[in-house]
Amino acid sequence: MSASSAVFEHAEGVHRNGSGPHAGHSSAQRVDHRQQCVVVRVEGELDAAASPQFFATVERAVRSNCHAVVIDLRAVRFLSLRTANALGTVKQRAAGDGTDVRIVAGRQAIERSLEVSGVRPLFSHYPSMQAALDA
Repeated sequence: MSASSAVFEHAEGVHRNGSGPHAGHSSAQRVDHRQQCVVVRVEGELDAAASPQFFATVERAVRSNCHAVVIDLRAVRFLSLRTANALGTVKQRAAGDGTDVRIVAGRQAIERSLEVSGVRPLFSHYPSMQAALDA
């Protein structure tokens, strides 16, 4: 079973990616189900090293027959422009299948990456996780 699969299937489990050549780029992902939403929590850096596993997890969440996927980026220290752009693609594709992808960014640097990449207008602004879950 891949690490992404393990994260998705064990809602309270956390996978840490801190080994290998990119040991300085730690990330953790947690997935849990709340209020008919799947919440994907991420911490660390979402760069080229972490993106494949992150998007595999997000794709599984989108395909889980929920009405919304909330991506919690509040603990993310860095969001690459490529990853931000890919989030916009995921949002548009999921909307076509009836799933709303929501982002809770939190940090100004993460908001800036979303703005510079041009995808911020695709996502409503949620000041908290509760607001995103209740939307």
